[in-house]
Amino acid sequence: MGEIFVQRDGSNRIVGVAIHDISADTAVGKAVLGYLQTVAESLTTYLHVPVVGGTADDFGLAVDRADLHLDRELDAILETLVIGLRLLETRFPGEMTVHEATVGVEV
Repeated sequence: MGEIFVQRDGSNRIVGVAIHDISADTAVGKAVLGYLQTVAESLTTYLHVPVVGGTADDFGLAVDRADLHLDRELDAILETLVIGLRLLETRFPGEMTVHEATVGVEV
């Protein structure tokens, strides 16, 4: 089963999404990749925010959240991505699962 890891910072803001074991050649993989490409294009074209992506069966995106003036816009776009991924999770049961974790916080 493929996994999607939504990475959040200490303020619960999304900073990245990592995709593992979902082939871009499958229906679910094409849908997930389409969502990620759309979000990456929106972030770079509309908000001019640097986005880093990956390829092959382990892909995803990482977002530069350095510009605090864009927090609301970034939150809206990235939370919409997570909602879409959760909808795909229900549409493709057993093929993918979505997890969320806080990254970069030491206890």
